[in-house]
Amino acid sequence: MYIFGMETKSIHEIALDYFIEHQNELVEKYNGKCLLMRGAEVVGAFDSMNDADIEGVRLFGDGNFSLQNCIPGEKAYTVWINIFQ
Repeated sequence: MYIFGMETKSIHEIALDYFIEHQNELVEKYNGKCLLMRGAEVVGAFDSMNDADIEGVRLFGDGNFSLQNCIPGEKAYTVWINIFQ
């Protein structure tokens, strides 16, 4: 996002950066859970993505929060897509 000559990060970018930076300690505490995040804050940890999404919408409205699978390694935040057939 770019506002008035300076680049700013979205709450989603902030959440991902926070998760990556603190992944080891978050996995120690919440391994296997789905984290409901708003910026650099973990709002809750849920057993399912669906439960986390329902609570996120209730608290913040659609699109105003992030969900993050709390598992070790790059697979927690990396998606590989193969378009070759």
